Amino acid sequence: MLKLKNSQVNNSWWGSIDKIIFIPVLVLLFIGVIAISSASQKLGTVNLKSNLMWNKHLVFCLLSLFTIFIISKLSTKQIIILSFSLFSLSIILCFIALIVSQETKGATRWLNLTYFSIQPSELAKPTFIILSSLLFVRYKIKEDFSLIVNLFCLSLISLILIIQPDFGMFILICVVWIIQLFTINIKSKILFPIISFILGVFLLCFFILDHVRFRIMNYLFSDIGDNYQIMKSIDSFKSGGLFGQGIGEGVISKKLPDSHSDFVYALISEELGIIVAIIILLLYVIPYVRIHYICQRSSNLFTITSLTGLSNIFLFQTIINISSTLNIIPTKGMTLPFISYGGSSLISSALLIGFILVLIRDGINE
Repeated sequence: MLKLKNSQVNNSWWGSIDKIIFIPVLVLLFIGVIAISSASQKLGTVNLKSNLMWNKHLVFCLLSLFTIFIISKLSTKQIIILSFSLFSLSIILCFIALIVSQETKGATRWLNLTYFSIQPSELAKPTFIILSSLLFVRYKIKEDFSLIVNLFCLSLISLILIIQPDFGMFILICVVWIIQLFTINIKSKILFPIISFILGVFLLCFFILDHVRFRIMNYLFSDIGDNYQIMKSIDSFKSGGLFGQGIGEGVISKKLPDSHSDFVYALISEELGIIVAIIILLLYVIPYVRIHYICQRSSNLFTITSLTGLSNIFLFQTIINISSTLNIIPTKGMTLPFISYGGSSLISSALLIGFILVLIRDGINE
């Protein structure tokens, strides 16, 4: 009877997922709900729709949990098919957004629908990693045209991100793609020309794209542009101290226009303190370490390449957001996974975690 019960637990959804990955995500979502609730109260003085913002965030949090649940019940083959479909859809929607959408904060990343807007490029992040992993593994085995197809897909999404513009996501995807190149131990005579070309594109963007050059120069020479948000962000960290001012009691973060999105980490640090801010960092690092522990014990190259790419997308996005908040790097306009306001970002992160849970489960059961 005991063996039967244990078998039933292992065959259940909860028994099949990796809790070291999933539980930190639950905690991050909970922290995000608290943070956005506080941020929406701050916006309430100037924005009558502040309650609507929090309600939307709560709905998308529930949708992201539902997405993780549904995706994690799929097989590896099914997430490959799903990734191809969603990546193709995201590319089409990105082109539509470039044509029909109006600029928002100098970018055409969003498709405005009746009650909400979506950022199609967010869907491309986790789905492209799965597709590129499949193509990398095929090339490693057969050394055929699949590397050219992979480069074409990378070039296509990169072109869209540069035109939008979303230089931060462009860098993120390219860097993770290069890491995947190293993961499959591709020949150096192919590796170095590809890396040199990508670095050349980075350099070209600096000289051609005014907004990229401005952000970098503004970071290096702070007297060039408006650094209001960065200054208030750093002041928020100082104001919070070890234990924070209390939920909803932040003073400086009230003056941060993007305290609900790009600068939510500054709001959390002021209201909940540096100790909670460090705990949040650990909640991102723990799944990353767990994934790489599993990769070291796996012999499946597709699983290793996919998990490496997905985990690095997850961690690097976190590092970019927090580093921008602390003025360690130029601001990138990138959300903090599972905490920042934004339905597209939440669903994208949920897809990513769902894919990870599938790959780990199937990898263990091989």
